[in-house]
Amino acid sequence: MVPSIFGILILLLALVVSTNGMVYLAIIATLFGATAAAYATALGGANITPAVMVQLFAAWRVLRKEGVTGFLEPMSFLKPGFWLLLLTIWAAISAVVMPRFFQGQFMVNSMDRDSGEFGLMVIAPVSMNITQAMYAVLGLFAFVTMRVTLQRPGVYPILAKAMLWLAGLNIAAALLDLAQYHLGAPPILAFIKNANYKLLGGEVAGLMRISGTFAETSAFSQFTLTVLAFTHTLWINKVYTRWSAPLSLANLGLLLISTSGTAYVGLSICFAMAFTYSVAYFMQHGDIGKYRLYIWMAVLGVVGAVAVMLFVPAVLDAVTDYFGVVVGKKVTSDSASVRFAMNARAYDNFFDSFGLGTGLGSNRASSFALVLLSNLGWIGVLFFGLFLWSVLMGRGRAQMPALDAAVVLGARHAVLASLVAACVSAVVYDLGVVFYILAAAAVVPHQSWAINAAPGRSGKAGQNPPAITA
Repeated sequence: MVPSIFGILILLLALVVSTNGMVYLAIIATLFGATAAAYATALGGANITPAVMVQLFAAWRVLRKEGVTGFLEPMSFLKPGFWLLLLTIWAAISAVVMPRFFQGQFMVNSMDRDSGEFGLMVIAPVSMNITQAMYAVLGLFAFVTMRVTLQRPGVYPILAKAMLWLAGLNIAAALLDLAQYHLGAPPILAFIKNANYKLLGGEVAGLMRISGTFAETSAFSQFTLTVLAFTHTLWINKVYTRWSAPLSLANLGLLLISTSGTAYVGLSICFAMAFTYSVAYFMQHGDIGKYRLYIWMAVLGVVGAVAVMLFVPAVLDAVTDYFGVVVGKKVTSDSASVRFAMNARAYDNFFDSFGLGTGLGSNRASSFALVLLSNLGWIGVLFFGLFLWSVLMGRGRAQMPALDAAVVLGARHAVLASLVAACVSAVVYDLGVVFYILAAAAVVPHQSWAINAAPGRSGKAGQNPPAITA
């Protein structure tokens, strides 16, 4: 393994920061999606991102302080970590066994760093089997490490503040990206994006395809939508509104001008979920409460669209032309044809493998749902579904301090938003470290918060936020 300057910096920071500082470091490191902290030479120069490297140090610190018993506790029987553990074990086993069991029997869309092959090939063991299995294990480490850390009183507000910092830094990176492209500013992000990834950019309809600190616009969009879901939840629950409100609006604006189909489809689905929940909440309680925002957005959207159609048709034509270029042409582009073909192949691979999956990393698709189905089969879908259910549907927030309960709710929304975006365009199984950190934060602790909560942590959130909104 060959470290970069970023890896050396992370090593120095990880050795000196406190436990709370490690929470900040672990979360902020997830921003650097196209940065290599080190290169794994044994795996064809595979990138080790800052988020991955930080998790190694974080897991080591938890093991040193809590011991093996404390580290294993979140994976106890029937807890969310238990289902993630089973999923990870099956993923690792499938990565080793399935490509060899099915070797030479059918075609898959894959990539092998060792041979340099990419695209449609006969199924066989490839370097992606190893790297994706490693990412799966590190995702488990990220979840367990954050779950153990969150048992300490006072960590939920720290996590919320770290996420607000993350949202702000994401905005700063996107603005640097825009300034570099439109104003000829110094290429600062080029120095940061040192990973062995193919960087995709350009412009669509006169607007730059924003990628920020990521290799492509779709990855930026998935990350930004995840962060937006968290900060927006803090905002509507009146938690740190001085920062959560403007950061939410700024990240929303970046998604709207990103020219990313992932952003537009993801936002549409998330808003539809939020609006549906608002209507259901009103029908059940007879009051909209803090969810009136979604009703007003829908009403004003319809009224505004009708007004523009009647009185300013030129604006409607301009907007229609823009989305026709950004979304419509993508559907009929060569890239879209490739993605549709990848998804069709992944679906066929599920049946080619008798429902067991081709093995983690053996094939790629253009949707996380099909990646999961084709790589890990029905067993992987079952374990992932149980993990997701136990994370999102756990009860007990009413007994938590209001601020902590809002953070849990925000983490649940962020997990959902991340999955929505991943199901739109993700090509591999790895959902990113931030997904597992927020999944850990979305789990309601089992201990009595009346005993363990630190004084003065009531926050400004509502006392009993609802279970799920968008």
